[in-house]
Amino acid sequence: MKLFLPAIFFLTGCTSGPTDFASGFQEALAARPGVTLGSNEAGRQAAARFGELFGDLSEENVAAKVREVYAPEAWFNDTLATKEGLEAIESYLLRTARDTEEVRATIDDVAVSGSDCYVRWTMVIQTRNLAGGRPVTTVGMTQLRFDRQGRIVLHQDYWDPGAGIYQQLPVLGRAVRMVNGLITGQ
Repeated sequence: MKLFLPAIFFLTGCTSGPTDFASGFQEALAARPGVTLGSNEAGRQAAARFGELFGDLSEENVAAKVREVYAPEAWFNDTLATKEGLEAIESYLLRTARDTEEVRATIDDVAVSGSDCYVRWTMVIQTRNLAGGRPVTTVGMTQLRFDRQGRIVLHQDYWDPGAGIYQQLPVLGRAVRMVNGLITGQ
């Protein structure tokens, strides 16, 4: 068992690759200050279109709403991918919608701090290859900033894709659960 953890790191390439995942976000924050929202009610109103888009992440809904929700210069990170610009975000969300049976998020809470709007959500994801085709429910939070037209200029998700996705995959899931067990002692 002592060799298992180093073997996982060797096989998965965890000993090489990027280690700075914050600089792109820091640059996006500096470049997109957003507008000051002023209150939680203003944040709820600003986050409503975000909720309408992610409440039904179907191809039809993405095609109909993404250009109203995101600004042309928007920066997007959902912990799985980083996209910059409306075209890249739209393409990514459309591909996600095509590759899933269902993605549906509900907004649980909204908090505002200056120009930042924090949206706590619960998401249901269902694909043929995830959890044997059963829906997977996960929770997370998104930091949003908006332009004067109410469109998102910065979108940074905070959630655990290990629990929400990776542990549910057929082969990788078992390895992720074993590594988590080694780290947590369970």
